[in-house]
Amino acid sequence: MKPNFSIIADNKDVTDLLQSRLLSLSISDEIGLVSDTLTIKLDNRDSVFEIPSCGANLQISLGYDSDIYSMGQFVVDEIELNAPPETLTITARASNSMLHDLGSFRSPKSKSWENQNLSSIVSALANAYGMQAELSSAYKGIFIDHIDQTCESDCAFIQRLATEYGGSVKISGGKLLFIDPYTGQFPDGTPLPKIQVGELSDYSLRITERNKYGRVVAKYYDFDAGEEKEVTIGNQSPTYTFRETFNSEIQAKSRANAKLANMRTGIYTLNIDMPGNPLLSAESVLDIQTGAEEILGTWIVKAAMHVLNSSGYKTSIEATKPRE
Repeated sequence: MKPNFSIIADNKDVTDLLQSRLLSLSISDEIGLVSDTLTIKLDNRDSVFEIPSCGANLQISLGYDSDIYSMGQFVVDEIELNAPPETLTITARASNSMLHDLGSFRSPKSKSWENQNLSSIVSALANAYGMQAELSSAYKGIFIDHIDQTCESDCAFIQRLATEYGGSVKISGGKLLFIDPYTGQFPDGTPLPKIQVGELSDYSLRITERNKYGRVVAKYYDFDAGEEKEVTIGNQSPTYTFRETFNSEIQAKSRANAKLANMRTGIYTLNIDMPGNPLLSAESVLDIQTGAEEILGTWIVKAAMHVLNSSGYKTSIEATKPRE
């Protein structure tokens, strides 16, 4: 099989024009509110290429022979010329993460949120930028009696909420997604399909015990009873105890669940290089069927990098064990 690609620039197929001049094409995809990035490096000897305009729309597909798959749409936001040798490098960000009001999304604001469900806060932020909100079911019952957004952008604020409650935020397809990461499920709880991996170029597995806790204790103040209480999540040693006291039992349970899940997720980190596979992206579920016994089974992709160059097509991933 021969690696293949296609590039549509502002609805014009430029694949043939770039075919003989392509030095490298790379696409990065990560979990979280990080713009997926496309980088194209071209041989520009004789200054054969016109400089593309920032804002141009690129549709990219990768694969083998005639079987190529869409990798998404990207918006050009940076151009770089170098010599010698003469090269042209185009950097673009995923178009579904380029908000029409990106400046406002990243500008500091101050606001107090009172007596709100987490879902209503996420919906309000999504609506402010012309998006729909979609939350995993794990977060729909969370009630927040008070939280301050002080000189903090909407971008930073929603990422803080995701960190506090063990979630992950991503903008995709006109939606603001607040998801439960590393579970191998769609936001509605439906299992993601598993992608079988039967060939690896090389891999490394890191196992760390420094964050291995089997129990989390969180304290909260019960205003009705007028006393401090605590909740315990997990039933194994050792125990991690929050220093802060939360405002409600629901908040304490949510933070304890998130903390335990995050600490368990960080124990295993698997890095893999493999023959290029355009189906792999952040949150993909892998079923690894080759290699050492310790890496066999199910993994969740945290980050994926696709690289096409003169050496061929390779995919590199960082993965972790799914949350229990």
